[in-house]
Amino acid sequence: MKTAIIIPAIKKNVAFTDDLVKKLAGTSLVQRAIDKAKRIVPREHIYIVTDSEEICLICQRNSIQYSYKKNMRLKPQNIIKNLSFLFSQLSKQYKELIVLSPYVPLLEEQNIQKALQKYRSPRNTKFLIPVKREISRAFKTNKRNFRELLTGDSEQELLIESQAFKIISTSLIQNGFNIRKVKPVTYEISPDLIEIRSYQDWWVCEKLLKRKRIVFRIMGDEQIGMGHIYRALTLAHEITDHEVYFVCDEKSREAVSCLAGKDYWLGVYGQKEITNRIIDLKPDLVINDILKTSRDYILKIRKQGIKVINFEDLGTGACHADLTINELYDKPEIKGKNILWGQKYFFLREEFNEAQPNRFKKQVSTLLVTFGAADPNDFTRKIFRKIRAYCAEMKIKIFLVTGGGYSHSEELKKEIEKISEPQIECVHVTGVMSHIMEKTQIAIAANGRTVYELAHMNIPSIILSHHKREMAHSFAKKDRGFFPLGLYKGKKTEDQILFALKRLVEDHTLRKDCFNRLKPFRFHKNKQKVLDSIAEILNE
Repeated sequence: MKTAIIIPAIKKNVAFTDDLVKKLAGTSLVQRAIDKAKRIVPREHIYIVTDSEEICLICQRNSIQYSYKKNMRLKPQNIIKNLSFLFSQLSKQYKELIVLSPYVPLLEEQNIQKALQKYRSPRNTKFLIPVKREISRAFKTNKRNFRELLTGDSEQELLIESQAFKIISTSLIQNGFNIRKVKPVTYEISPDLIEIRSYQDWWVCEKLLKRKRIVFRIMGDEQIGMGHIYRALTLAHEITDHEVYFVCDEKSREAVSCLAGKDYWLGVYGQKEITNRIIDLKPDLVINDILKTSRDYILKIRKQGIKVINFEDLGTGACHADLTINELYDKPEIKGKNILWGQKYFFLREEFNEAQPNRFKKQVSTLLVTFGAADPNDFTRKIFRKIRAYCAEMKIKIFLVTGGGYSHSEELKKEIEKISEPQIECVHVTGVMSHIMEKTQIAIAANGRTVYELAHMNIPSIILSHHKREMAHSFAKKDRGFFPLGLYKGKKTEDQILFALKRLVEDHTLRKDCFNRLKPFRFHKNKQKVLDSIAEILNE
């Protein structure tokens, strides 16, 4: 073996009392450093320098060699000189020595191994130090007035030396560190890597070490829509104590990259490899929002000791997950004691948290038309053409809201430009649907998650289903203030929509009755209920 690791563990140099032996997320700093070193070299090539009998005992229990010096002191800037006595002994046995600080518990051994590869790649390298790249603006005391402070030097990119580890050639030691013109090689590490120097650093490290990894597997495209992505994002934004990854297949790449890929790590894989790639990520929990899971898929993941939660799943894997939540189905469609059903598990997107539900108005002045993020059947234009003349006659403003997956947005805009009525507003890819709903008295919408948002905002609505799967979403009923019209059947459906719209606009008593039936539905508290269920599964 040509490499040895030295761990300086001097209690006189502590950040605070007993920090080296105090449990950090269940394991002491010294033990973490030993475990990390053992993943790089065999234990017989690990050496600890200490002034503590307690740390000596830890070394004995780990079968690790140690050097005990009761009066030993180390200064970070002189650590090489302070450890020269041990370097001299080891220089005859090894070609290179790694000095590993126990105060970087978040440093992964892969970083050290990559640094070692870089150290070895050019010949005659004698010394490697890790550095952090920081962008900062230095304050200069000669700036004597406000204008000079505001218009001073721009930010500078700096390389800051880290004490996380060092790699030293023993040839440098054998020459008494007297080789001239020795330039160290640098290895850049994450600027976020914490080196514990205070209780605050300790607290942050412990919080990060206790994190678990959650992988969301999601889907979304023009045919399926974007509801699965939005639901996953709504949950992910609330999960701040754990690592969150997103995974999808090639078919969903474009939609998922657009909506989730900017904020989260995203892996896109082929259908045949995606299960193994998820397992390779070593998650503690996988959350599937892919409509149907298979029994084999769920059992393969669970066999690895990974927890599994599914949303909107009627597949054969639903009953084999730790938990399945089917909030869009009021009544059980399949058997399973682990499956939760119905509206009490539906949760709103963040933008609705502060939205104000509508108050009843006799006069209808605005109408919302929206058929999801994709609208694969182009209901938007079909329904708009049918109701436009009536809305113009009644002086009702129409909000046409389309999503990122809608492929006819340009044609729709051109169609609107040819119309003289000013009471039409086309909104493509909005992040403030709740604000539009706050101004809306009636809506015509698809039978997806939007139905619940409309109920929450007290908006009587005419509901049209894109396909048979949406027909199974039974929340939008007449006795709940909706006009459900089922699947689109051409002119017949368009006539029904116009008739229902006229009734809602002109019959104030009917619309007031629908309004009152919607008032009991409030979904603010459901998200926390679902998050609590996720936390319970994750921490089992």
